[in-house]
Amino acid sequence: MLGCPVTDRDGNVLGTVEDLLVDAGNRRFRLISVEHGGVAGFGATPSLIPVEAVHGVADGHIRIGRSSAQVADAPHVDQTRMGEFCESLYGYYGIAA
Repeated sequence: MLGCPVTDRDGNVLGTVEDLLVDAGNRRFRLISVEHGGVAGFGATPSLIPVEAVHGVADGHIRIGRSSAQVADAPHVDQTRMGEFCESLYGYYGIAA
């Protein structure tokens, strides 16, 4: 999955999968890190998307069931408060954490 392009519900490319975040306690993938923008890997912005927001994996890409604007407006990563961030992110996507 790493390096796969990620598209929104309309087929617009959001970026590529740069990392997968795992819930070690439950032993399952929780978030995908999608980087977008930047040039040659510099200045790229990460977005974390719950795996539950993935609506399909086909033809070498991952499709998110949201618009690119919705993904762009999602809460930004706060690594100092990951618990609160994850609750906020899941709430934003309307997914039970």
